[in-house]
Amino acid sequence: MAKAIISGFYDEVTGNFNEQIALAKSFGENYVCPRTVNGKVIAAYTAEEFQEKILPILQKEDIRFSSLGSPIGKVKIDDEEGFAKQKKQLAELVKIAQMTGTKYIRAFSFFYGDKNPEDCFEKVVARTREFLAIVKGSGVKLMHENEKAIYGDTPERVLKLYQAINDPDFVLCYDASNFIQCGVDAKVAFDMLKDYVVYYHIKDCSKFGVEVPVGTGEGYYPYILSQLQERNYDGFMTLEPHTMKYALLKPVVYFVPFVKLFMLKYFKAFRKIDKDMNVSFFKIVSTKQVFLWQYNNLVALLRNAGFELTETEVKAEDIQVSVGSDDSKKTYKF
Repeated sequence: MAKAIISGFYDEVTGNFNEQIALAKSFGENYVCPRTVNGKVIAAYTAEEFQEKILPILQKEDIRFSSLGSPIGKVKIDDEEGFAKQKKQLAELVKIAQMTGTKYIRAFSFFYGDKNPEDCFEKVVARTREFLAIVKGSGVKLMHENEKAIYGDTPERVLKLYQAINDPDFVLCYDASNFIQCGVDAKVAFDMLKDYVVYYHIKDCSKFGVEVPVGTGEGYYPYILSQLQERNYDGFMTLEPHTMKYALLKPVVYFVPFVKLFMLKYFKAFRKIDKDMNVSFFKIVSTKQVFLWQYNNLVALLRNAGFELTETEVKAEDIQVSVGSDDSKKTYKF
């Protein structure tokens, strides 16, 4: 039976790391994916600083990382200074991954800007191999995520890069929404890459190019999860929904005069969310609420597909979780 461990980019609800942990625990989960931790992106931490400030929290709360949500490779292909900086950051991230027992560091394949992506291919391969040289022998793998406007933004180019690198320490993460926003059919992309993907970011997208709760967009999640069930997938499903836009922008798009005219795709997508999630036109919801929708929708989809949910339990929305030592414990109510 296929198994799924649910993780998440909980910084989409709060930048406070203790609150991120509390939210994960309120769902019955023990994994998070760090991207922004207490106001700093994970790549901005040195291993020494992380060991001093963040590792003790993980150890006390028994929380683990599914992967490091780094921005490595999110730099223009010709940005020499940016590339040099990221190599130094990656070296620190490898140490952080090792001290936390994390297997994957997220990476990207460089923004191509106004260039033809194929004209950048050889340089993308060469620079990716420089990243890999830093990872080699560490026990940590570089995990490529498809993203808009990088070389690997279509499944054809992701596969071409993967085959050119041809290294067991270079693996693939699949993000349905990012493909949709590049005009790619998510089902076609999945079928092309499913033999090589080891990790899934859970994000859905409407036909308007704006993110919506998982299972309500163009992401073909019932199909994808049924295929993964048949393939006995055993790994992470990390929530990266980006639907915080709905929570933050709905009041602006709906109620500020004339904004709708300039953000029509958001208005259409938000109205779809209203309908699908049974929310009134005038109701404003929190970032926590939209993340909860994502979590509950994913759990329902996984169960419908026959997955065994590892360390997962659907819990009531109104729950209190205590985080911290006995003398400095703080209770978070969700």
